[in-house]
Amino acid sequence: MRAIVVETPGPAEALRTAEIAEPAPGAGELVIEVAYAGVGFVDTLFRSGVFDLPAPSVPGLEITGRVHRVGAGVAGFHPGQRVAALLNDFGRGPRAGGYAEFAVAHSSMVIPLPADADLAMTAAVLINGVTAWMALHDLARVDTSDSVLVLGGGGVGAMTRRLAEISPVGTVIAVASGRAKALDKPGTWIHLTPADLLERTVGEVTGGRGVDVVVDAVGGELRTRAWELLAPFGRHVILGNASGDDPVVSTDSAWHGTRQLMGLSLGGVAHRIPDRIRTVLAAVADLAHRGILVQNGLAVVPLDEVAEVHRALEQRTAPPKTVLAVSDFSAV
Repeated sequence: MRAIVVETPGPAEALRTAEIAEPAPGAGELVIEVAYAGVGFVDTLFRSGVFDLPAPSVPGLEITGRVHRVGAGVAGFHPGQRVAALLNDFGRGPRAGGYAEFAVAHSSMVIPLPADADLAMTAAVLINGVTAWMALHDLARVDTSDSVLVLGGGGVGAMTRRLAEISPVGTVIAVASGRAKALDKPGTWIHLTPADLLERTVGEVTGGRGVDVVVDAVGGELRTRAWELLAPFGRHVILGNASGDDPVVSTDSAWHGTRQLMGLSLGGVAHRIPDRIRTVLAAVADLAHRGILVQNGLAVVPLDEVAEVHRALEQRTAPPKTVLAVSDFSAV
Protein backbone atom coordinates (compact mmCIF):
# COMPACT_ATOMS: atom_id res chain seq x y z
CA MET A 1 0.00 0.00 0.00
CA ARG A 2 0.99 3.64 -0.40
CA ALA A 3 1.87 5.47 2.81
CA ILE A 4 3.77 8.47 4.16
CA VAL A 5 6.66 7.14 6.23
CA VAL A 6 9.08 8.74 8.71
CA GLU A 7 12.27 6.67 8.75
CA THR A 8 14.16 9.04 11.05
CA PRO A 9 12.54 11.91 13.00
CA GLY A 10 13.39 15.31 11.58
CA PRO A 11 12.07 18.27 9.57
CA ALA A 12 9.20 18.11 7.10
CA GLU A 13 11.54 16.55 4.54
CA ALA A 14 11.57 13.43 6.73
CA LEU A 15 8.10 12.63 5.35
CA ARG A 16 8.41 10.42 2.26
CA THR A 17 6.00 8.42 0.14
CA ALA A 18 6.67 4.68 0.19
CA GLU A 19 5.11 1.32 -0.65
CA ILE A 20 4.80 -0.74 2.53
CA ALA A 21 2.96 -3.90 3.55
CA GLU A 22 -0.76 -3.66 4.16
CA PRO A 23 -1.48 -4.11 7.89
CA ALA A 24 -3.50 -6.97 9.38
CA PRO A 25 -5.97 -6.52 12.25
CA GLY A 26 -5.25 -7.99 15.65
CA ALA A 27 -7.91 -9.06 18.14
CA GLY A 28 -10.38 -6.24 18.71
CA GLU A 29 -9.09 -4.26 15.73
CA LEU A 30 -10.23 -3.16 12.29
CA VAL A 31 -8.31 -2.39 9.13
CA ILE A 32 -9.83 0.70 7.53
CA GLU A 33 -9.39 1.78 3.93
CA VAL A 34 -8.65 5.46 4.40
CA ALA A 35 -10.55 8.11 2.46
CA TYR A 36 -9.31 11.18 4.37
CA ALA A 37 -6.72 11.71 7.09
CA GLY A 38 -6.70 14.83 9.22
CA VAL A 39 -3.45 16.74 9.75
CA GLY A 40 -2.78 18.61 12.99
CA PHE A 41 0.08 20.43 14.68
CA VAL A 42 0.59 17.42 16.95
CA ASP A 43 1.59 15.42 13.86
CA THR A 44 4.58 17.71 13.40
CA LEU A 45 5.68 16.91 16.95
CA PHE A 46 5.59 13.17 16.29
CA ARG A 47 7.41 13.63 12.99
CA SER A 48 10.16 15.74 14.53
CA GLY A 49 10.73 13.41 17.48
CA VAL A 50 9.29 15.57 20.27
CA PHE A 51 6.94 12.67 21.02
CA ASP A 52 8.44 9.24 20.63
CA LEU A 53 7.13 6.80 18.03
CA PRO A 54 9.12 3.75 16.95
CA ALA A 55 10.78 4.32 13.59
CA PRO A 56 9.87 3.81 10.87
CA SER A 57 6.41 5.19 11.55
CA VAL A 58 3.36 6.43 9.65
CA PRO A 59 1.83 9.62 11.13
CA GLY A 60 -1.86 10.45 11.25
CA LEU A 61 -4.29 10.27 14.18
CA GLU A 62 -7.77 10.83 12.67
CA ILE A 63 -9.34 9.18 9.63
CA THR A 64 -12.54 8.45 7.80
CA GLY A 65 -13.03 5.63 5.32
CA ARG A 66 -14.59 2.19 5.13
CA VAL A 67 -13.99 -1.08 6.91
CA HIS A 68 -11.63 -3.34 4.97
CA ARG A 69 -11.00 -6.22 7.39
CA VAL A 70 -12.42 -7.17 10.79
CA GLY A 71 -10.28 -8.69 13.53
CA ALA A 72 -11.19 -11.43 15.98
CA GLY A 73 -13.73 -10.51 18.64
CA VAL A 74 -15.05 -7.42 16.85
CA ALA A 75 -18.83 -7.07 16.60
CA GLY A 76 -20.98 -4.47 14.89
CA PHE A 77 -18.72 -3.77 11.92
CA HIS A 78 -18.52 -5.28 8.45
CA PRO A 79 -16.42 -4.75 5.32
CA GLY A 80 -17.54 -1.80 3.22
CA GLN A 81 -19.10 0.05 6.16
CA ARG A 82 -18.26 3.76 6.33
CA VAL A 83 -16.56 4.73 9.57
CA ALA A 84 -14.58 7.37 11.43
CA ALA A 85 -11.70 6.48 13.72
CA LEU A 86 -9.14 7.91 16.12
CA LEU A 87 -5.66 6.40 16.09
CA ASN A 88 -4.27 8.01 19.23
CA ASP A 89 -4.86 5.25 21.81
CA PHE A 90 -1.16 5.06 22.64
CA GLY A 91 -1.79 3.18 25.88
CA ARG A 92 -2.32 0.09 23.74
CA GLY A 93 1.06 0.55 22.06
CA PRO A 94 2.22 2.45 18.97
CA ARG A 95 -0.76 3.53 16.89
CA ALA A 96 -1.05 6.52 14.51
CA GLY A 97 -0.86 5.32 10.87
CA GLY A 98 -3.49 7.52 9.21
CA TYR A 99 -1.34 8.82 6.34
CA ALA A 100 -1.78 5.57 4.41
CA GLU A 101 -4.21 3.72 2.17
CA PHE A 102 -5.01 1.32 5.02
CA ALA A 103 -4.80 1.90 8.78
CA VAL A 104 -5.44 -0.23 11.87
CA ALA A 105 -7.78 1.07 14.57
CA HIS A 106 -9.05 -0.46 17.78
CA SER A 107 -12.78 -1.07 17.49
CA SER A 108 -13.45 1.02 20.63
CA MET A 109 -12.09 4.05 18.76
CA VAL A 110 -14.27 3.55 15.66
CA ILE A 111 -17.83 4.66 14.97
CA PRO A 112 -20.11 3.95 11.98
CA LEU A 113 -21.07 6.86 9.73
CA PRO A 114 -24.19 7.44 7.62
CA ALA A 115 -23.86 6.50 3.97
CA ASP A 116 -24.14 10.17 2.99
CA ALA A 117 -21.66 11.52 5.56
CA ASP A 118 -19.15 14.11 4.32
CA LEU A 119 -15.99 12.10 4.92
CA ALA A 120 -13.62 15.04 4.47
CA MET A 121 -15.50 17.32 6.88
CA THR A 122 -15.87 14.53 9.43
CA ALA A 123 -12.14 13.76 9.33
CA ALA A 124 -11.46 17.46 9.92
CA VAL A 125 -13.29 17.65 13.27
CA LEU A 126 -12.47 14.35 14.97
CA ILE A 127 -9.51 14.88 17.32
CA ASN A 128 -10.03 18.57 17.99
CA GLY A 129 -13.76 18.01 18.41
CA VAL A 130 -13.43 15.14 20.88
CA THR A 131 -10.70 16.94 22.84
CA ALA A 132 -12.65 20.19 23.03
CA TRP A 133 -15.89 18.41 23.97
CA MET A 134 -14.22 16.54 26.83
CA ALA A 135 -12.43 19.66 28.02
CA LEU A 136 -15.69 21.59 28.24
CA HIS A 137 -18.05 18.89 29.46
CA ASP A 138 -16.05 16.16 31.21
CA LEU A 139 -13.51 18.39 32.96
CA ALA A 140 -14.79 21.98 33.12
CA ARG A 141 -18.45 20.86 33.29
CA VAL A 142 -19.65 24.10 31.75
CA ASP A 143 -23.16 25.42 32.11
CA THR A 144 -25.15 28.23 30.52
CA SER A 145 -23.94 30.88 32.96
CA ASP A 146 -20.22 30.23 32.56
CA SER A 147 -17.71 32.54 30.91
CA VAL A 148 -15.09 30.61 28.94
CA LEU A 149 -11.69 31.96 27.93
CA VAL A 150 -10.08 30.06 25.02
CA LEU A 151 -6.34 30.43 24.47
CA GLY A 152 -5.22 29.73 20.93
CA GLY A 153 -7.02 30.82 17.78
CA GLY A 154 -6.51 27.71 15.65
CA GLY A 155 -6.79 23.94 15.89
CA VAL A 156 -8.25 22.74 19.17
CA GLY A 157 -8.63 26.34 20.37
CA ALA A 158 -10.94 27.25 17.48
CA MET A 159 -12.90 24.02 17.92
CA THR A 160 -13.31 24.70 21.65
CA ARG A 161 -14.77 28.10 20.89
CA ARG A 162 -17.23 26.63 18.39
CA LEU A 163 -18.38 23.93 20.80
CA ALA A 164 -18.69 26.49 23.60
CA GLU A 165 -21.01 28.50 21.34
CA ILE A 166 -23.07 25.39 20.63
CA SER A 167 -23.23 24.24 24.29
CA PRO A 168 -24.12 27.09 24.94
CA VAL A 169 -22.24 28.97 27.63
CA GLY A 170 -22.81 32.49 28.84
CA THR A 171 -19.80 34.19 27.28
CA VAL A 172 -16.86 33.15 25.10
CA ILE A 173 -13.63 35.15 25.06
CA ALA A 174 -11.07 34.08 22.46
CA VAL A 175 -7.47 35.25 22.31
CA ALA A 176 -6.50 36.12 18.75
CA SER A 177 -3.10 35.19 17.44
CA GLY A 178 -1.26 37.47 15.04
CA ARG A 179 -2.81 35.67 12.05
CA ALA A 180 -6.30 35.15 13.48
CA LYS A 181 -9.20 35.96 11.21
CA ALA A 182 -12.48 37.61 12.18
CA LEU A 183 -14.88 35.38 14.06
CA ASP A 184 -16.99 33.29 11.71
CA LYS A 185 -20.10 33.55 13.89
CA PRO A 186 -19.99 36.91 15.65
CA GLY A 187 -22.49 37.47 18.41
CA THR A 188 -22.93 39.57 21.50
CA TRP A 189 -21.76 36.65 23.68
CA ILE A 190 -18.45 36.22 21.78
CA HIS A 191 -15.47 38.48 22.34
CA LEU A 192 -12.18 38.44 20.43
CA THR A 193 -9.16 40.01 22.06
CA PRO A 194 -5.49 40.44 21.23
CA ALA A 195 -3.18 38.95 23.83
CA ASP A 196 -1.87 42.32 24.98
CA LEU A 197 -5.41 43.41 25.95
CA LEU A 198 -6.40 40.15 27.64
CA GLU A 199 -6.70 41.48 31.20
CA ARG A 200 -8.66 44.55 30.09
CA THR A 201 -11.07 42.50 27.96
CA VAL A 202 -11.73 39.92 30.68
CA GLY A 203 -12.28 42.67 33.22
CA GLU A 204 -14.76 44.49 31.00
CA VAL A 205 -16.65 41.38 29.89
CA THR A 206 -16.94 39.83 33.36
CA GLY A 207 -17.34 43.03 35.34
CA GLY A 208 -14.04 42.34 37.10
CA ARG A 209 -15.17 38.96 38.41
CA GLY A 210 -12.90 36.85 36.21
CA VAL A 211 -13.67 33.89 33.96
CA ASP A 212 -15.15 30.58 35.07
CA VAL A 213 -13.21 28.40 32.62
CA VAL A 214 -9.91 28.64 30.76
CA VAL A 215 -9.20 26.15 27.98
CA ASP A 216 -5.50 26.29 27.22
CA ALA A 217 -3.53 24.54 24.49
CA VAL A 218 -0.88 27.28 24.37
CA GLY A 219 1.09 27.38 27.62
CA GLY A 220 3.83 29.92 28.23
CA GLU A 221 3.31 33.39 29.57
CA LEU A 222 -0.30 33.43 28.37
CA ARG A 223 -1.10 30.45 30.62
CA THR A 224 0.29 32.27 33.66
CA ARG A 225 -1.78 35.35 32.92
CA ALA A 226 -4.98 33.39 32.26
CA TRP A 227 -4.58 31.46 35.52
CA GLU A 228 -4.67 34.76 37.42
CA LEU A 229 -7.90 35.75 35.63
CA LEU A 230 -9.93 32.83 37.00
CA ALA A 231 -12.91 33.63 39.20
CA PRO A 232 -13.40 31.71 42.47
CA PHE A 233 -14.19 28.06 41.68
CA GLY A 234 -12.71 28.62 38.21
CA ARG A 235 -11.38 25.69 36.18
CA HIS A 236 -8.24 25.87 34.03
CA VAL A 237 -8.00 22.96 31.57
CA ILE A 238 -4.61 22.24 29.98
CA LEU A 239 -4.69 20.63 26.53
CA GLY A 240 -1.10 21.17 25.41
CA ASN A 241 1.86 23.52 25.17
CA ALA A 242 1.97 24.85 21.61
CA SER A 243 4.34 27.60 22.79
CA GLY A 244 6.84 24.99 23.94
CA ASP A 245 6.93 26.60 27.39
CA ASP A 246 5.40 24.84 30.42
CA PRO A 247 5.31 27.40 33.26
CA VAL A 248 5.12 26.33 36.90
CA VAL A 249 1.77 26.92 38.62
CA SER A 250 1.88 27.15 42.39
CA THR A 251 -0.42 24.80 44.30
CA ASP A 252 -0.67 27.50 46.95
CA SER A 253 -2.13 29.84 44.32
CA ALA A 254 -4.78 27.20 43.57
CA TRP A 255 -5.57 26.97 47.25
CA HIS A 256 -5.62 30.70 47.95
CA GLY A 257 -7.58 31.52 44.80
CA THR A 258 -10.04 28.61 45.17
CA ARG A 259 -9.46 27.45 41.61
CA GLN A 260 -8.67 24.20 39.85
CA LEU A 261 -5.95 23.15 37.39
CA MET A 262 -6.79 20.14 35.22
CA GLY A 263 -5.28 18.41 32.22
CA LEU A 264 -6.47 16.26 29.36
CA SER A 265 -4.20 14.05 27.26
CA LEU A 266 -6.56 12.13 25.02
CA GLY A 267 -3.87 9.81 23.73
CA GLY A 268 -2.78 8.93 27.24
CA VAL A 269 -6.17 7.87 28.59
CA ALA A 270 -8.19 6.75 25.55
CA HIS A 271 -7.55 3.06 26.21
CA ARG A 272 -8.81 3.43 29.79
CA ILE A 273 -12.12 5.15 28.96
CA PRO A 274 -13.19 3.52 25.67
CA ASP A 275 -16.93 3.89 26.24
CA ARG A 276 -16.63 7.61 26.88
CA ILE A 277 -14.38 8.11 23.85
CA ARG A 278 -16.82 6.35 21.56
CA THR A 279 -19.78 8.33 22.94
CA VAL A 280 -18.07 11.67 22.38
CA LEU A 281 -16.70 10.63 19.00
CA ALA A 282 -20.22 9.74 17.86
CA ALA A 283 -21.60 13.04 19.14
CA VAL A 284 -18.95 15.09 17.33
CA ALA A 285 -19.43 13.17 14.07
CA ASP A 286 -23.20 13.63 14.34
CA LEU A 287 -22.83 17.39 14.80
CA ALA A 288 -20.66 17.48 11.69
CA HIS A 289 -23.16 15.39 9.71
CA ARG A 290 -26.00 17.74 10.65
CA GLY A 291 -23.97 20.78 9.62
CA ILE A 292 -23.83 22.17 13.16
CA LEU A 293 -20.11 21.65 13.71
CA VAL A 294 -18.36 22.88 10.57
CA GLN A 295 -14.64 23.31 10.02
CA ASN A 296 -14.40 26.64 8.23
CA GLY A 297 -11.46 27.12 5.89
CA LEU A 298 -11.01 23.40 5.33
CA ALA A 299 -8.31 22.52 2.79
CA VAL A 300 -8.24 19.12 1.08
CA VAL A 301 -4.89 18.22 -0.48
CA PRO A 302 -3.34 15.09 -2.02
CA LEU A 303 -1.49 12.71 0.26
CA ASP A 304 1.82 13.42 -1.48
CA GLU A 305 1.67 17.12 -0.47
CA VAL A 306 1.78 16.43 3.27
CA ALA A 307 5.29 17.84 3.74
CA GLU A 308 4.08 21.25 2.54
CA VAL A 309 1.21 21.03 5.04
CA HIS A 310 3.61 20.28 7.90
CA ARG A 311 5.84 23.21 6.94
CA ALA A 312 2.86 25.56 6.89
CA LEU A 313 1.70 24.32 10.31
CA GLU A 314 5.12 24.97 11.81
CA GLN A 315 5.31 28.42 10.21
CA ARG A 316 1.77 29.24 11.42
CA THR A 317 0.64 29.88 7.81
CA ALA A 318 -1.56 26.80 7.34
CA PRO A 319 -5.32 26.94 6.70
CA PRO A 320 -7.51 26.41 9.78
CA LYS A 321 -7.54 22.67 9.02
CA THR A 322 -6.16 20.39 6.32
CA VAL A 323 -7.13 16.83 5.46
CA LEU A 324 -5.28 14.54 3.12
CA ALA A 325 -7.25 12.90 0.30
CA VAL A 326 -6.06 9.31 0.29
CA SER A 327 -8.68 7.22 -1.57
CA ASP A 328 -11.65 8.29 -3.69
CA PHE A 329 -14.97 6.80 -2.54
CA SER A 330 -17.15 9.23 -4.52
CA ALA A 331 -18.27 6.56 -6.99
CA VAL A 332 -18.92 3.92 -4.34
